[in-house]
Amino acid sequence: MQRAEIHRIESIEQFTGFVYEQGWTDGLPVFPPTREAVESIVAYVGRARGEVLGTIFPGDGEATLENVAANCAMAGCLPEHAPVVLAAVECLADPAMPITTTQSTGSASILTIVTGPVVGALKFHTREWIFGPNGGRANAAIGRAIRLILWNIGRAQPGKLIKGTMGHPASWSYCIGEEQELTPWEPMHVDLGLAATDSAVTVMKAGEHSQLAVPINTVGLNECITLLARGIGRLGITTSGGKRGFVYVINPSLAQAFARAGFTRDNLRTVIAERAFKYSYDWQNDSNQGDAMPCPDLDTKAPTERGIVVAPITPDEIHVVVGGGEAPQMGQCVSVSSRSSAGKPMLTKRIRFPA
Repeated sequence: MQRAEIHRIESIEQFTGFVYEQGWTDGLPVFPPTREAVESIVAYVGRARGEVLGTIFPGDGEATLENVAANCAMAGCLPEHAPVVLAAVECLADPAMPITTTQSTGSASILTIVTGPVVGALKFHTREWIFGPNGGRANAAIGRAIRLILWNIGRAQPGKLIKGTMGHPASWSYCIGEEQELTPWEPMHVDLGLAATDSAVTVMKAGEHSQLAVPINTVGLNECITLLARGIGRLGITTSGGKRGFVYVINPSLAQAFARAGFTRDNLRTVIAERAFKYSYDWQNDSNQGDAMPCPDLDTKAPTERGIVVAPITPDEIHVVVGGGEAPQMGQCVSVSSRSSAGKPMLTKRIRFPA
């Protein structure tokens, strides 16, 4: 294991220029990864600085506790943020979820969702403007650390090892915590086999990010389910070839309305899946995935020259997260669809805290 390089910088002004010269940042300023800052993170975690967490695509750089800690320091993380970042790195390095599509021409991004008691402990901002900017240090710093790890350890730098055609604005820092106090249900990670008392990180290879208005007061819950389901049924929101994943971040008012009507998180996922379909152009593997069937083109004014197929969505492809402002008369939702050409579209790891 290669030890960290030591650089001597005379001033913060000199450091700022030095960082850009070295290519250590994606364009935004970063904090100095001083010996003290890195050591404090390593000491808090209580694990060997040379512990290897895996390699980070596309450069296959080796992620160690020490170089992850350095990127955490540059992102402005507190030491107690580090276990969350480490769990996310375990997801990024897991062969079950190859992150090739996040670095390809499709320009997908990494979305990190933090669930469980750690959300409150680290003071995640989970209500109005949950996706930011919202002033939440945990949201911004943890998301930023993950981006810098992809940049510095994975060498995910545009025009070099990655070829994202358009990029993804959320990639600067794409991290949320699930609302703990106003949710009527157990944490989202319970659906994935973990205990409600655990804290967890879910990492998703995210493509499209859309806001959906789901007006409880005017259309009723039954139509709200239809509106959520139709958030999936649009051409081109997922790529073909891999298993799909869809995350619905619904605001507390909508979640509570569903709960009062008797919906658990699990049967809400089921009823959305019953009404949802994935529509796609007939290209690559779409015609062979999920029992896809030919579908008439509904756009008669400008029909596609290619065939259209429609495939069912299964409940295990849908995940429901609670967060955002209350807005009692107006349900709101952000839907995020995966962009996954290989392996799992998302992965969840339990956060390991210091003993």
